[in-house]
Amino acid sequence: MLYSSDFICSTPSLIEYLKESGFDTKTAHIGDLIEHPFSLLIPKYYADLIDWRDPDDPLRKMILPDKLEHEVKNYELADPIGDAVCSPTPGVVHRYPDRCLLMLTNVCAVHCRFCFRKNILDTNGAHLDKALAYIRAHIEIWEVIFSGGDPFMFTDHFMESIVSKLRRIPHVKMIRFHTRTPVVYPQKITPNLLASLQNAGPCSVVLHVNHPREITPAFIAVVSKMRTAGALILSQTVLLKGVNDHEKILGELFKKLVESGVKPYYLHHLDLTKGTHHFRISVARGKEIIQKLRGTISGLCMPEYVIDTPGGYGKIPVFWFSQIAKHT
Repeated sequence: MLYSSDFICSTPSLIEYLKESGFDTKTAHIGDLIEHPFSLLIPKYYADLIDWRDPDDPLRKMILPDKLEHEVKNYELADPIGDAVCSPTPGVVHRYPDRCLLMLTNVCAVHCRFCFRKNILDTNGAHLDKALAYIRAHIEIWEVIFSGGDPFMFTDHFMESIVSKLRRIPHVKMIRFHTRTPVVYPQKITPNLLASLQNAGPCSVVLHVNHPREITPAFIAVVSKMRTAGALILSQTVLLKGVNDHEKILGELFKKLVESGVKPYYLHHLDLTKGTHHFRISVARGKEIIQKLRGTISGLCMPEYVIDTPGGYGKIPVFWFSQIAKHT
């Protein structure tokens, strides 16, 4: 069950929570947090993973607004991967022939400051009936991928309902869920949600995990439950400056994921989202990190390093590119 008391939604409430937890808020360096249209949202569970005495804590960097978000570079985009040009009806993105995104919520368990949809999540224009009608009419759609927003923030009743409706479409053979909720708010993974995963089978769950400190006992327990429910568990990671842009950090992360029963799937080069330049490293540096990882950790631990190209052209492995713009 979802409780508003599980979340921190403003700077004053963060300060109050840290005081209650025994932190000196002066040493936590949060008094000068900026306001941003993409507001602060942190589960208390995740706040407890942060070392608030360290202003460079990587988990902190991912969730606290920064004044640099207001500095928008001329190459940064509101819709960096071209969702709009690939959306035939509200709530559906049909970029690849045999699969489509089904985006029915703009709600997340946490507001990641580098989110590639943070500039378009202020409204939810999805139309469920039209979206399902589109999927029924397009028999080439083999896989439906829940994205958003975060589909694991659906109510248990809605999750059960939408899974049932998709399972009645004969040509939809696979259901996938993209989520960060088990990483930042594992208590949301209820027995009812797990039952819906079981009913969705065959299905996969792609977890958004960026740092080894996010691999906690609570996370590992939730992964085990989802695997028991029959879900194939994969992960995707965003390469972020000051968070995980080092081969030792990523190597530790990918090994811990595999040990937990999660196959690393994608390592994303950061999208050209407005106000995220301070998280971006060069593609050359990203390739250097991957080359240092190869041969030093098991191939089972290695994800595909990709760029989600602007304009809706989809994911392309970075090592396929011969020329890359300097700002990427």
